[in-house]
Amino acid sequence: MIGELALDSAAQRVGDGVHEIVLSDRWGLLDGRLNGGYQLSVALRALAAEIPLPDPVVASASYLRPAWPGPARVLTEVVRAGRRLATGTARLVQAGPDGDEREVLRLEATFADLAASPADPVDRTAPPDLPPPEECRTFGGTEAPPDGATVGQRIRYGVRELPGWVRGEPSGDPVAEFRFAFADGSDATLLDLAFVVDGAAPVVLELGRGSSTAQLTVHLREHPAPGPLVCRTVTNHLAHGLHDEDVEVWDSRGVLVAQSRQLALLL
Repeated sequence: MIGELALDSAAQRVGDGVHEIVLSDRWGLLDGRLNGGYQLSVALRALAAEIPLPDPVVASASYLRPAWPGPARVLTEVVRAGRRLATGTARLVQAGPDGDEREVLRLEATFADLAASPADPVDRTAPPDLPPPEECRTFGGTEAPPDGATVGQRIRYGVRELPGWVRGEPSGDPVAEFRFAFADGSDATLLDLAFVVDGAAPVVLELGRGSSTAQLTVHLREHPAPGPLVCRTVTNHLAHGLHDEDVEVWDSRGVLVAQSRQLALLL
């Protein structure tokens, strides 16, 4: 099954390194701006079409301006293609209020072939101990408010208990552990994980604060197995109006498939 994310982030190649897309409003925030993980997915999929190796293993994006639903282009460049690793860049550009094209996101990513080497994993963190999916409290997806952020309608969350910010009672502890699934029933792919790490609400909501991503780096470690993902998100440091957010993602086998760190503006 091809999921909504794959369909909505697939740009059409119209020239050497040039891709066109109409950004979908299905991945919007409350004010209509587009979620940063969705923007990253668009740029990374376009770059993947140009790179000779199949699997993105690290992607680092800087968010320069808000992106909005509507026409956009992705301009890509292959910087170097070696035997084991290949690196490229992508720029997501969109017309501004004056009609001139402006860069909204800049991406650098490195690709490999994960099937060409054994995993031999050594992991020093374990996935959260959550109840089985059928015993979790759920929110998002069809339960999301119809007048809320549209991106929240694309995701189903499963938790031991509802987060404080959802109940209107921020806990003061910016940590979240949850199950993550796409509301359309599709299973996450390796490329989808670039969205997953930024798909959930920021945990600084537990401090009564909002957030806007400035820079995001994601490591994509394994192709996820079918089924819901398990995620842990934590913020440890806030200073000068900025905060970090670290995310780890495990698949249904308990395999670590992605991890990320972002720097975000406090709102």
